Amino acid sequence: MIRQWRLGRRCRALAQRCRQESLARYLTECAEIDADRLENTPLISVDLELNGLDSRQHRIISIGWTHVDGGQISFASNRHLLINTDQSVGHSAAIHELMDSDVAQGVPLNVGLQKLFDAARGRVWLFHHASLDVSFLHQACVAWAGIAPPLTVLDTMQMELLMRKRRGIPVANGDLRLGKLRRKYNLPHYAAHNALIDACATAELLLAIAARMDSSGSIRLGPHLIYF
Repeated sequence: MIRQWRLGRRCRALAQRCRQESLARYLTECAEIDADRLENTPLISVDLELNGLDSRQHRIISIGWTHVDGGQISFASNRHLLINTDQSVGHSAAIHELMDSDVAQGVPLNVGLQKLFDAARGRVWLFHHASLDVSFLHQACVAWAGIAPPLTVLDTMQMELLMRKRRGIPVANGDLRLGKLRRKYNLPHYAAHNALIDACATAELLLAIAARMDSSGSIRLGPHLIYF
C-alpha cells in the first residue's frame, strides 16, 4: 500500500509538468492503478526489439504489445510498430530478422512512444526480463518528454525465479529464457520472432505461471509487482 501511495504521488507530480500530452494522461491514470488479482487488473504485455543491449548507446527498433483483460489475452488489441532509427540494426538482425530497409519504413520513436503510452493507460506493465526493456523505455522517454515515467511491472522471468527459489528448484544458465520456459509449460513454439509475437508469448507464459501458482488462475499480483 505504501509503495502504491508513493507511486501515485510521484505520478501526479510528474503529470503536472509533463510536456507530452499522451504521457501526461498515462501518468494521471497510473496514479489511480489498484493492482489486485490477475482476473481484475488490466495489463499490457510489451516487448521491445533492440539493436544492442546498452540503453545509452543502442536503439529501440520495434515495439509490440497486447492487452490482458479479465485474465485473458485480448488479441484484438495486438499492435506491432517498426521504429525508424538513425542506427543500423547491425548484428542484432540475426536475432530479430529485421533489416535496415525494414526499420527505414517505420515510424519515428516519438510516435511509437505516444501510441504505446496511450495503450498503457490504467494498466500494469508485463515484460519478460523487465529491467532491460524498462531501461530503454526510460532512456527514450527522457529524450522525448524530459522524464522517466514510473512503471508498475510484472516480470515473468522474476516470477518464475521466485517460485523456483521457494520450491528449492535449481536454476541453470538459460533456464529462464522465454522460449525455454514456454517449452517447460508446454506452450506452443512460435517459429517467427518479433516484438508482437514475444509480447503475446509473454502474456501466455504469465497465464501459465499464474495457473501453476494458483489452480484458480487468480493470483494476487501485489507480491510480484516491481516499481520502476
